[in-house]
Amino acid sequence: MRTLPRWVLVPAVLGALFVVVPLAAMVARVDVAPGPDGTGGLWALVTSPASLDALGLSLRTSAAATACCVVLGAPMALVLARATFPGRRVARALVLLPLVLPPVVGGIALLTTFGRRGLVGRHLEVLGVELAFTTTAVVMAQVFVALPFLVLSLEGALRTQDTRLEDVAATLGARPTTVLRRVTLPRVLPALASGTVLAFARALGEFGATITFAGALQGVTQTLPLEIYLQRVADPDAAVALSLVLVVVAVAITAAVHGPRVLGSAGPEPRARRRAVRSVPDDGRATRADDAPSAAPRTGPDGAPPAALAVRARVPGRGLDVELAVAPGEVVAVLGENGAGKSTLLQVVAGLVPAHDAEGSQVTVDGTDVTHQPPRRRRVAWLSQRPLLFEHLSVVGNVAFGPRARGERPARARGTALGVLDDVGARGLAGRAATALSGGQAQRVSLARALATDPRVLLLDEPLASLDVAVAQQVRTALHDAQRDRPRTTLLVTHDLLDVLVLADRAVVLEDGRVVEDGPAGDVLTRPRSRFAARLAGVNLLAGALTEVDGGAGGEPGAARAATLAVEGAAARVVGTTDDAVDRGAHAVAVFEPRAVAVHRAPPEGSPRNAYDVDVTSVEPQGPLVRVWGRLRSGGTGTGTGAGAAGSVDPHLAADDERPAPRLAADLTPRAVAELRLVPGERVWFVVKAAEVAIHAR
Repeated sequence: MRTLPRWVLVPAVLGALFVVVPLAAMVARVDVAPGPDGTGGLWALVTSPASLDALGLSLRTSAAATACCVVLGAPMALVLARATFPGRRVARALVLLPLVLPPVVGGIALLTTFGRRGLVGRHLEVLGVELAFTTTAVVMAQVFVALPFLVLSLEGALRTQDTRLEDVAATLGARPTTVLRRVTLPRVLPALASGTVLAFARALGEFGATITFAGALQGVTQTLPLEIYLQRVADPDAAVALSLVLVVVAVAITAAVHGPRVLGSAGPEPRARRRAVRSVPDDGRATRADDAPSAAPRTGPDGAPPAALAVRARVPGRGLDVELAVAPGEVVAVLGENGAGKSTLLQVVAGLVPAHDAEGSQVTVDGTDVTHQPPRRRRVAWLSQRPLLFEHLSVVGNVAFGPRARGERPARARGTALGVLDDVGARGLAGRAATALSGGQAQRVSLARALATDPRVLLLDEPLASLDVAVAQQVRTALHDAQRDRPRTTLLVTHDLLDVLVLADRAVVLEDGRVVEDGPAGDVLTRPRSRFAARLAGVNLLAGALTEVDGGAGGEPGAARAATLAVEGAAARVVGTTDDAVDRGAHAVAVFEPRAVAVHRAPPEGSPRNAYDVDVTSVEPQGPLVRVWGRLRSGGTGTGTGAGAAGSVDPHLAADDERPAPRLAADLTPRAVAELRLVPGERVWFVVKAAEVAIHAR
C-alpha cells in the first residue's frame, strides 16, 4: 500500500461494490424459511424435481465438456506454444475466437455444422446419428465456449517456461513423450489445473450456445442456466434461488483457482518432496529396501572407451562456420567473445539446432555419423551455465532421470544415481529437493546428472560462470576429478583462465563464428595469437603484418631476431623480437605484458622504444596494482628516438576505419596513477621497450 497512490482506492472500491452489491441484493431476495403453510423456501425450490434434473444435467455435461477440453486443449496449447509453422498467429486467433463471440453466434455456428441440414450433420444423419437437440449437443456447445479458457491458460504458462530443461531431458536420452510426461507437464501443472477449473466453470454457466444448438428439453438439454431463464417468468423466486446455487458454485471454483494448492505459491510441502527427504538420512546413506548397489557403471553398454568427436558446424543464420576434431578423452576449451558462436557450436553437437538452420553441418561421434539423429540417441551430455534441474524432482530423482530414460529399472537407476553423486561429493544431497540447493550444490548435482548416462561426449557451456569464486573452485575440482577418473571427450566453453589451466588440454578461439586460434592450452595462453586469448592471459596483443625481419626467414631457427609489425586497425608500428621462421609480409602478432608498459604525459625521449598516443578509456583495480586501459590514437614507429620519431607515422600505414583501434593495458602502482592524474578521457603515451615485445606468427 505504501507504493500505491491513495486515489487508486476510490475506483477500486467502486469496482468491487459494482460486483458485490448486486450479488448481495440477490442473496437478500432469497426467502430461506418456508411459508406459513410449510411450502416454499430455498430448500424446497432447490430440491424440486425440475431443479434437480437441471443441476444434475449441468454437472454431468460440464464434467464431460471439461474432459474434452483437457484432451483437445492441452495438445492445442502445446502446438501453439512450441511448434513453428506458417499461419500460427491466425490459428491462435481462430482457437481463441469463442472468447469474443456472443455465445448465441457459437450456437448458430454449431447448428449450421452439425444440425440435420448442416455441413457435417446431413452426412451423419445418413448414418443414423443426430447431434442437435440432444445431450451430446449440450456438451459440444459447452466445449465450444470453454475450450479457449484452457488453451489460453496453458499456452501462456508454456511460453514462460524455460525450454532448455526440455533440451536437457532430450540429451539425457528421454523420448519426446517422456519429456512431455516427466518434464513439461509437471512444470505447467498449476496452469493446467487452473485452466481446467475455469473451463468447468464456463461450461457450467453456458446458456446462449446451448439453447441455440441443443434447445431446452427437460432432463435432456435443459441445464441449470436454462432452468433459471425459464423460471424467471413463471416463478421469479425460484429463479433467484437457483441463481444463488450457481453463485455458490462459482465462488467455490474461484477459490479453487486462486487457492495455494493450484498455484503452488503456498501450502503443504508436496508429497514427493517429503518422501524424498525421508528416503536418505543426514549421513547420506540410502535406507530404502529396493536400493540397487551404489556403484555406477563406468562404461557404455558395449564396454567401449570414450568416443572421439568430429564436427562441421555451419549455421548461416548465426554466422557460424567451424570445423573441429577432438581426440578421445581430450578436453578442448572453446574461447571467444560473447556472440562468437561458442554455445551454438555445442548446440550443433548436441542436436539442439533445427536441421534447417544447420544445413551443411555434420557431427560424428566415435566414427558414427549422428548428424540426423535426435539428441536422445547421440549419447551427448550438455551442462549449461545454469544447473537446469527439474524442480519437481528430488536430487536423486534428477540424477536418475537419464538412466531411467535409457531403460534402466527404477532400483538400478537409483543406484546409478547414488554412485555418481558419491563420485562428485554430493551423496549427502540425494534426499533433498532440487529447489533446496545452493548454486554450487545444484551445479554439482547437474554434473552428476550429466555423468550418470555415461555420455560419449560431454558439453560444458560455462558451467561455473554464475558461481562465486570459492564455489566455482569446488565444482571445478569435481570436474577435474571426474575427468581424471574417467576421461571423456569434452568441449568446454569458458571465459575463465582457471578453467583453461586446470581442465583443458587444448584451446580453440572463435571470432565471428570462425576458428582464429587452435593449439595446446599452454601455448595459447603463453603465446597468444588472438586478442581474446591475449586478454584472457592478461597480456597486450597487437595484430598485423611484418614489414621488417632481420635476416629474413632464413635466419637460424630459434634465434631471436628483431622484427617490425604494422598494426591492423591503427596507423602504428611495433618493434620486438621473434624466434619464429617468418619473413616480411607474414601475418603475425606482437605480445607484451601490461607491467612492461610505462605511461608518460609527454612524448618520450631517449633510447628506441615503442611509443603510442592513447586516450585513457578506463582505470580499474588489478590486485595491488591499477590497470589503465587506453585506445590508440595515432602511433609510433618503435625504431626512432625522441619525440619526433616516436610520434611519426608511416604514410603507407592507414588505419582500417571498419575496425576499432586496438586497446592496450598498463599496470601501474596507485601512486603512479595519482601522480599522472590518469582518468578516462585523458591523452597520454604508452611506452614499451622492444626487448619486452615478443612477435609470433599467426
